[in-house]
This record gives sequence, structure tokens and C-alpha cells, in this order.
Amino acid sequence: MPNNRLRIGLFDPGMTHLHRVGLAGLCMTLNRLDPVHFSELGNWILGAQSVEIQWKQNPRSLLEPIINKSFGIKDGIIDFWVHRDYKMGDLEMVLLHNAILRTYLQHGRTRKTEKKEKGINIQFEDKTVVQKIKSLTEYNNQRIEKFGLFDKSGGFRKNVSLAGWLFPGGTVRHVAYTLNTALYADPKKFLCLLFSPVGSLYYLVSHRNPDGKYDKRKGAAIVLPQIKDLQAYDRCYTRYLNSPVQRLYADSLGDAGLLALTALHSFAPGGMVGELEIDSCTVMTMGTVGWSKQQKTRTGLMHLAEIDTTRLNIFNLALRSLASMPYVKEDGTFYIHTSIPRGLIADNIASNRDWFKGFYTLMCSKDLARIVSFERRGLNEMIEKSIWTYESDRFFVESIHKAIRNRYGALAARAKQKGEPARFDREFERIRSSLMRAKNGQTLRAELADIFARGGVNKSLQQHWSELLSLFTGPDWQKARDLALLALASYSGQGVDKIGNETLGEEEVE
Repeated sequence: MPNNRLRIGLFDPGMTHLHRVGLAGLCMTLNRLDPVHFSELGNWILGAQSVEIQWKQNPRSLLEPIINKSFGIKDGIIDFWVHRDYKMGDLEMVLLHNAILRTYLQHGRTRKTEKKEKGINIQFEDKTVVQKIKSLTEYNNQRIEKFGLFDKSGGFRKNVSLAGWLFPGGTVRHVAYTLNTALYADPKKFLCLLFSPVGSLYYLVSHRNPDGKYDKRKGAAIVLPQIKDLQAYDRCYTRYLNSPVQRLYADSLGDAGLLALTALHSFAPGGMVGELEIDSCTVMTMGTVGWSKQQKTRTGLMHLAEIDTTRLNIFNLALRSLASMPYVKEDGTFYIHTSIPRGLIADNIASNRDWFKGFYTLMCSKDLARIVSFERRGLNEMIEKSIWTYESDRFFVESIHKAIRNRYGALAARAKQKGEPARFDREFERIRSSLMRAKNGQTLRAELADIFARGGVNKSLQQHWSELLSLFTGPDWQKARDLALLALASYSGQGVDKIGNETLGEEEVE
């Protein structure tokens, strides 16, 4: 190859998903720059699977003004050139800024900030939201002198050392052997890593542990789509920039990955996803761990491979049924409540499992079960509209719903006779704890028998008994437990909404 040009191929040897996302970031940036302004310095050729840069003097003479244009700051907030044609909302820009500071630029040495946090007022719907940000004056992607990419003559160095801001999670293996254990990249790979923050997708992660407290190990997620065509990704990326702030918060790695794949694709008027141009991605989370509280550490990694339209449509249903909810307090503080069940459902879809698998983990404590039960209407919508691998699973949930309805009806009638309020919360906790005590098939059958016995006449159970028998007697008792707990959490009948308003009979007329 001539000495006055550099060609980077999407599938060149050594190109990881991070490098390819960075190459896409470089390609999108060059796509939005006017070549006429750089004609005296050189030009570039953008293809579907490659980027070629040609300079007239030396690499630095062309790349330095490109880099200066690419990475900006506006009012203390990170402002990539790529975002200017498709302007994000003010709140979304702040979220992107915060996510980058928790991932690529999480270390204090990677950026310069003002000493005090800056409070800015942003209009959200019909309210004013107050957001505190670390106002930047400079960050590493702008610091050309510190790259080590160019020699004194403006040419490329053969190898450039890497740090965590270029390769999240990458580090020197041993400080005593820095030269031998550090990471290095050639100029092609370095340029890709430099622009990887531009091509990446970001989500703030808000996940609760079984005790109901937020998990600090999962603070923000970087999503790296597995790109096959640079120009196609450019089209898809603009859809991500239009995402509302509610769609930029996730509960889990799978949730972040599927949110990204959903955002990158267009949907028909009926809500069904179109043909997938990008069907795989890699998700990594950065957060605080006990042994290194002073900085963010890579705490999770997940690969989502070949997500087809069926699986993405199931997640799209979960996204609509279990949407993240924004809240604005009286003092203007803004926060997003993410759906805990959607996080589990997304992880299952990403791993090609039944969407309800492992639901017992969401009901393992009283506090967490209470939070999950607030989303019972969304869970009920998932049960009614989702695609079930086996119809018997849906019939089983419906049978548990009937038993709960009858039991609540009996409790309501008894409480009305005594002139007392019906305590359905106690019954909910009794059923939850009894199901959680089941540790094998035999004890689970005993608990299910108790639920159905207390529920009285159950026409749904009678009608589908032959189809449901395998769930009672089969070896996969954990599946039956997940379905029973899903039914408990999702029950949204009259026993919940109309306590004491009317007496329910043993069987509700359809």
C-alpha cells in the first residue's frame, strides 16, 4: 500500500467488535464532514466494509483537524460531531454524557472537569427537571499530544500503548512488567479504538438486588452491535439517537442489548419489527466493586447472537407492557424506574430460553416481590399476548389465577361479614413463601395442591387437567414453580383492585 494512505477493513485480522464499532464511528464522522474543507490536506473513501484515508503531507496534517472536529464540548457536555445532524434531546444528551463518564472516561485522568458539579434545568414534558453534571473542559479523545500515535515528523508510530479509556476492561497485567504486559495497537486499530465512543450505544443500568437495594456493580452499559455493513449501521444508528430517555435505561445486560437491537430497527405500524440488518451484539457493564471503589470496573459481559424477529418481537411486547417509568419529584429531581421483570425476560430471550424461566429469583424476598407485584398488569399482558412454546404453560398460569381469584373472593366475603378489611397482602405473602419453600418436586406438588384446595372449584384446572398433568408430575418442577410465582405476581383481578366492593363467588362467570 502506498505511504500516503491508510485503509482499514471491517474484517481485517485482529478486528474485534469494539474495533468495528470504532471503525463505524470513524465512518459516520467522515460521512458528516465536508471533504471540500479538507481538500488541501487529503481526502477519504468510504465503503460498505472499509474506510480509506489519503493525505497529501503526512497523517497528522489530515487527522488532527478531523479529530478536533469529531470530539467537541458544548456547555460542559460531550458533543460528538455525529450527533449534530440528528440532534438528541437535552435530557438524552445529559444521559449520554453521564454514561460516557461512567464507561470510557470513568477515570479522573481521562478528562478535566470543573471543580463543582453543575446543575442545569431541562424541560421534560410539562415539568422542569434539574440535572447535575460534571462539566467538562477537556477529555482524552481531544488530547492529540498524549496519543503517542504520531512521531515528530507527523507520521505514524509502529505501535501505540493502550489504556482503559481506549479499551474498557483492558489493563496492564503486572505493574512490575509494564512493557511486557501492556496492551498495544497499530495505527489502524488505535484509530478504531479512538472513535469507538462515537459508534457505541449507551444505557444507564438500574438493577435491584434481592434485598431491594440498587446494585452498584451495574452502573452503565456499553453495547457493541456486530456490524456487517458500515453504511447500513449509519442508517440504524440514527434511529438510536431518536430514542426517548425512558428507552435509555436498562435493568440487565440482556435488557440493554435488546433495547439496542430494538432501537436500531424500524417497526411497522402494527408494532412488528422489520427485517434485521443487525441481529447480534456484545454488552459490557461498568460499575463499582468492593475492592476498587475509587473507579469503575468492567463487571459483566454478555453476547447476544442471532436474535431473530420472533424473539425481538417478544421483547418488544415486554418493552411496551413493562415500560420504564419516569418520575419527577417536587424538587425537580428526575429518575427512571426500570422494570425488574423485563430485565429477567430480556436475559431469557437473549439466551433463547422461555421468557419466564427463573422467575422465582424475583420473588425470593418479601421486599423484591412487593416491587415486582406493582407491575402485575404488565405481566398479565405478557401472559395474554406472548408467544408460548407450550400452551399448557399458559393454561397452568390461568388455573393459578382462578384459584387466587376464588381464594380472594372467599376472604373478601368473610371480611365483609366481620366488618373488617380484607388482608390480601397477607394471603399473597403466605402463597409466595410457601412456593419459595418448595425445594423439590414432591414439596412443590404439596404446595400447589394446597393452593388449588383453598381456591375451591376451578373449571380451568378441570378442563385442562390432562395437559397440565406433566407440570405436576414431570421432572421439571422448577418450571412449575416459576409459572406459579408468575401467576401470583401477575394476578390483577377484582381481589386486588376492588377489595371489599363486591363478593366474588367460587367461580367467576366468563
